[in-house]
Amino acid sequence: MSGDIVVYGATGLVGGRVCAALDAMEVPFAIAGRRKPELDRLAQLVGASGVHIAEADHHEALVRAFSGARVVVNCAGPLAEIGEYVLAAALAAGTHYVDIGGDQAFMHTIFERYDSSARKATRVVVPGCGLDCAIGDLAAAWAAAHVCEVRDASDLVRATAPPRIGEAKPLDEVAVSYVFDDLVLSPGSQKAVFGNLHARSLVWRRDRWEPIAAGAERRRVNVGPAFGGERDVVSFPGCDVLSVPRHVDARIVQTYLSTTRNQVAQTALRLLARALPYVPKRATDLLAPYQPDEHEYARTRFVVIAQARRGFSAAQVAVRGADLYRTSAGIAAWVARALLTRTEGPIGMRAVSELFRPDMALREVAAAVGLDVEPSFR
Repeated sequence: MSGDIVVYGATGLVGGRVCAALDAMEVPFAIAGRRKPELDRLAQLVGASGVHIAEADHHEALVRAFSGARVVVNCAGPLAEIGEYVLAAALAAGTHYVDIGGDQAFMHTIFERYDSSARKATRVVVPGCGLDCAIGDLAAAWAAAHVCEVRDASDLVRATAPPRIGEAKPLDEVAVSYVFDDLVLSPGSQKAVFGNLHARSLVWRRDRWEPIAAGAERRRVNVGPAFGGERDVVSFPGCDVLSVPRHVDARIVQTYLSTTRNQVAQTALRLLARALPYVPKRATDLLAPYQPDEHEYARTRFVVIAQARRGFSAAQVAVRGADLYRTSAGIAAWVARALLTRTEGPIGMRAVSELFRPDMALREVAAAVGLDVEPSFR
């Protein structure tokens, strides 16, 4: 097999950046996708060891493309439409599976449908290895461990799944807020955002996932002077709602979002989020996405704030960075490399904090992709 890792959807915005990150790490990888000329050109640029052609809905072609590899990184989208095809083929080929994530409905579906298949294949499926939700998941686990006075002495790559933090005495709340300045989204992300507004949004409450309207909840978060100090954030269907309860026992887990400092604009976006589910989906499908120039993506700055609280004890971990897509690609490449080199560990559907020690992993990822990590504690 030419490449221990196969990047599917390699010629896309994130796929190309994942390839560049793997190349910089000197990790062997092959690339796969639909269009041979573009794949051949990319292979020359990033040093890919092989090229495979496979349509996302052609199971046999995907299995052939992934055969012999140890990890598949799925960068093709939208996940709601083609993610299951790639995941099913990866498990059939006997590989671990990683994707960039960001689609709560898709992650919820595969957690329900594929855990048994992944365990039978003795492989790991770890969705959401982008900014949303890997960074929030690791930061939330670290903050929760501090609140619960958990001393994690495991290695960076876990040999066994950790006990659930707070099992004996649950936390009152875990909140993960994603705050952006100058947010620039790809056309695919723009369509996914509008598409997800028609999907059921979930919040973890009282030991189960409950439906909630996007933008229904609001809170105030101090994101630091560089991002405007106190910011209003509104609830949105983030993937941390699904991953964090797997390893942290909390009464409430919710994700929040702010894309602008302007209060009027933030209020308008919240109202829009609550109104769009009532607009026929065929109407939102007709919305024409904006195509940014390549250099525009680097303008985006972000901070992820993970907060954990139990009684009067609270902790926060803030992670700041820039360039949403380069960051997400670097995270996925780091996870794929870690899975490639591990010799033992949990199998099945997993959150990143079940596979890696959160504080160590967050610092390693931060060093790899240029993030600033600031816990509220020592």
